[in-house]
Amino acid sequence: MFKSGKFILSLFFIFVTMNCFAIIHVDFTKRKLITGETLNYRAKWGVLTIGTASSRTDKKLYRLGSKVCYKIDLKGKTNGLAKLFYLNDKWTSYIDIESFTTLKSYRSIHEGGYRLEEIVYFDAGNNKARVHEYDFNKKLYFLKNIYETPENIFDVVSGFMMIRLIDFTKSAVGDKFRIAGFYKNEGYKIDLIYYGKESIKTDNGKKQCYKIKPIVPKSRVFDGLDAVSVWISADKAQKIIKIKANLVLGELIIDLL
Repeated sequence: MFKSGKFILSLFFIFVTMNCFAIIHVDFTKRKLITGETLNYRAKWGVLTIGTASSRTDKKLYRLGSKVCYKIDLKGKTNGLAKLFYLNDKWTSYIDIESFTTLKSYRSIHEGGYRLEEIVYFDAGNNKARVHEYDFNKKLYFLKNIYETPENIFDVVSGFMMIRLIDFTKSAVGDKFRIAGFYKNEGYKIDLIYYGKESIKTDNGKKQCYKIKPIVPKSRVFDGLDAVSVWISADKAQKIIKIKANLVLGELIIDLL
């Protein structure tokens, strides 16, 4: 049970950042993120609250070279009983406010005895990602590798926020979005299917939401290819309200607090 629990706790933060992909045909000139916004989430596996997560968009805009950027942080950690499988992760990204592509990202991973500090510089013009990893013995960053990336690259953080910029009022049930992104050391693609509007119960009462489902890869963890559902508030803010994953070992739910 404990080995399975540790794996599910790792999945918890992946689900919170599951939208780490580029979504095609979003007009970023008409839709912007809310600066200064913080969203807090709770993750439950069955009756157990196993962790928390948050996203924060800095109130200030930043400049990298000639580009003006959002600075966005995602954090996730275990708590309560789940501290037996310690996880404390953080992602930070600098995202072009015009194209929404990622220019620079930072990853700080603490999971049990494993630690990783990493900075990635994205070269959109040449479809490259330069990954620099921190050497804890030498106390400096070194160039680990240069990877090929999909065109118009989006990382974990920009993908998490970008889904909120889709204009679902123009979508029909069954519409499919082909998505592509870069996570860890590789690029990949997956599909999202729009299921229309649905009213769901939250701690703050009923909420009208847009429902989408990613087609997840076949594995021993998910209970089917459509095992994950995401609900997004059907209002101007389009906040991610709830994520539910049907797993072989139970149900994982992540709720906005």
